[in-house]
Amino acid sequence: MLEPVCYDIGRICKEKSDTSLKELTPKVIDVDFKMPFTLKVPFDCPKEISEELVNLNHKNFIFEKDGIKFQIINCGKYFELMDIEKNIDIYIVSDITRMIKRKEILEIIPKLRKEVSPNSGICVPGALPFEIPLLVYMGVDYFDYTSATYYASLGYKFSKNRLINSNEDFEILKKYNESIIAQVLDEVKFCIEEGSLRNLVVETTISDPYLRSNYRRFKPELTNMPISKVNKIIVTIDETKIPEVQKYIERAENYEPYSNVIVLLPCSSKKPYSYSKSHQLFINSINTVKMPVEELVLTSPYGIVPRSLERTVDYDIPVTGEWSFEEMEFINKHLKNYIKTAKSKFEEVKIIAHLPKHYLEILDIEDEMIITSDGNPTSDTSLSNLRKVLKELDERFNLNLSRHEQRIHNYKELAKFQFGKNFLPNNVTIKGRHVKFFIKEGNKITQLASINENNGLFVLTSQGGELLGKQRWVEVNFDVKKGSLFAPGFKDADDSISVNDEVVILKDNKVLGVGRALMSGSEMKKAKHGVLVNIRHVI
Repeated sequence: MLEPVCYDIGRICKEKSDTSLKELTPKVIDVDFKMPFTLKVPFDCPKEISEELVNLNHKNFIFEKDGIKFQIINCGKYFELMDIEKNIDIYIVSDITRMIKRKEILEIIPKLRKEVSPNSGICVPGALPFEIPLLVYMGVDYFDYTSATYYASLGYKFSKNRLINSNEDFEILKKYNESIIAQVLDEVKFCIEEGSLRNLVVETTISDPYLRSNYRRFKPELTNMPISKVNKIIVTIDETKIPEVQKYIERAENYEPYSNVIVLLPCSSKKPYSYSKSHQLFINSINTVKMPVEELVLTSPYGIVPRSLERTVDYDIPVTGEWSFEEMEFINKHLKNYIKTAKSKFEEVKIIAHLPKHYLEILDIEDEMIITSDGNPTSDTSLSNLRKVLKELDERFNLNLSRHEQRIHNYKELAKFQFGKNFLPNNVTIKGRHVKFFIKEGNKITQLASINENNGLFVLTSQGGELLGKQRWVEVNFDVKKGSLFAPGFKDADDSISVNDEVVILKDNKVLGVGRALMSGSEMKKAKHGVLVNIRHVI
């Protein structure tokens, strides 16, 4: 049995200590087992014959060794033919060498992972080193050394990305190949901890078009990754639909602007953008007028990033000065949606394009834009133009908007982004360099939340949890205390909960406290043991 301790689409699990297994997965399985005889279900076999073979094999699919219960998944490409037992420790997916480069693998491993408990492991024998990161990304926990032995017998040496012909002795090759598998598994664990497993998958699939196709086809469960990562994500030039971006877009699509004046700005290599020299110049120029404006950063791969959400994205992408068709289409699509939302709120919307030439060339919007840049947005002339236009618009519009109210509005939008709803009342007070949120009721001042400086998201107090209510909730069947919530005390959870989300702890619809989810809501529902939530505050 496994206990998940870290997720990044793929996961690291702690093995249960009362069996012979005691390490962290993903790893090479260390149980010396011999699988019962089963008739092989050919991968491309007609479904009727596959069904007959599965029925004949059924009694031998489940076996036990050293107190660990196994089930063999041997169904060709027809996962629906398998009767998946629920009380299994490790599921062994057979014939992976035929499947790994076929799209049908997406019908086997991801579906199996979704169906079984997070405390159960998935084992794939025979995988090659460059297949392992993708398999872990899909949900596999265990591997073996059979490929090391087999390819050594054929005279092949492993590398991280390919097979190399070698004249070395079999035993030397076998040991070397095993060491490469072990190194790859160590790197996989490191990347999961760092939040960069996807990058490792990109590296190891780039040399094989079939593996690459399956990486691009795979639609990961977005709740198995945090909404914002502490470490910078790396985006390659051809990656515009990565899960981190999908998750951001899902959360940001209902963002509501505060002002009818929208200033379009370029991105910067330094994140958050406002820490960069260029954005400091933009901000200083914008602040010369009292009128609040919407600062909107155009970027790949996120499309558009409002200033109030900039701390939730941290990434690096190669910059060439040229845009792909995908990037142009993506930016224009989300910019148009943003402008449409602004128009639904205000009678008139003004768009200021303070952008370099190569940004202006890609914009395809019907609305008239005021261009304030001479091609270099940081030049004295460009910044002077920006100040001049803002001053003219400030004199023209009288919307009775304040910067103080805009700051509160922006944090309310951040709350909607993080939780799906706002929980901050209109009378909230924002204090400190390390931002904290308070309300005053009579003579009592109560803290509701603070901002995590690492990812720019809210950290709730129990009083903030009471205001948030039944949103990102975990229901329990006992009165909780500060510490760990284990599976036996769990009753139900919101399916929208992602790994590392701030969650509200409920009992009988009453808020008991708040904490941080260690796995998604759907994984919690299937968990049999282990820690589900770290409870930070209780009422």
